[in-house]
Amino acid sequence: MPSAPKHSEGPSWPDGARLTVSLSRQFEAGSQPERGAESPFAKKTIRAGDELEIVGEVRGQGDTALVFLHGWCGDREYWKHQVEVFAADYRVVALDQAGHGESGKGRKAWTADGLAGDVEAVVKALSLKRVILVGHSMGGSVALLAAKRMPGTVVAVIGVDTLQNAEFKLPEEVRKSILDGVEKDFKGTVRVTIAGLLPEKADAELKTWLQTKAEGQDPKMALALMRDLFGLDTVTALKEAKVPVRCINSAGGYQFFTPTAAETNKKYADFGAVTIGGVGHQPMLEKPDEFNRKLRDVLKEFATKK
Repeated sequence: MPSAPKHSEGPSWPDGARLTVSLSRQFEAGSQPERGAESPFAKKTIRAGDELEIVGEVRGQGDTALVFLHGWCGDREYWKHQVEVFAADYRVVALDQAGHGESGKGRKAWTADGLAGDVEAVVKALSLKRVILVGHSMGGSVALLAAKRMPGTVVAVIGVDTLQNAEFKLPEEVRKSILDGVEKDFKGTVRVTIAGLLPEKADAELKTWLQTKAEGQDPKMALALMRDLFGLDTVTALKEAKVPVRCINSAGGYQFFTPTAAETNKKYADFGAVTIGGVGHQPMLEKPDEFNRKLRDVLKEFATKK
């Protein structure tokens, strides 16, 4: 895993009853801080369904758990500016989704619903009772599918530069061009994609960090997930999640920007969105302080009543 920049700011899973989950503790709770002065965390490995290992970190305490889900070809370190901040008030879980980071790579079929099954396995293994899923990009779609699996446990989905317009579909020729690029020149396509997801004057070190992470992922997994995501019916996913959906999205200014169509999405779910200006596709990394303020504001709506 590349060092972090100095930046300020599967098959479908079986039903829950058939999940086989094992939890291995890889940390003596409370004995060591992560990365120097940060608060203690527990690194956990959860095994479910197809026996693939899902690796994550758990911090904090609270009646409500925030489960952070990164996007396509990312990993849990995308949330490095959030996990400590929110652990003061919540149980915080940051995952490497299957195929990414330290999690298992040996799945035969890669689908968004398979990733949603992983989230369900983690929630059950950690005995989380009240969950808010925070998903960036692909993680937003996975969060909707996971919410459907866990009625009564997931109380909200918060998307991060994602779920902008449930009715928007890329033209077929554009989809084919992207998939062909991923299949034939994975690293080259990743570099172009990352560049197009950042503003022109984006931090150069952050850009390199993002590219290095994405280029290190398995091209076959990445291609299969992208193909599955292109076929995802977001209208149905919003309807079937049956929880409030809130987004913190970019206000624009990068090549591959998609405007947020809140009124369109409100036809299918209890939907709301706020935006951040001057950022690209990764607002939690580009302007973490502003992002954290907005996330905290959004979370107030779902605070438990004392």
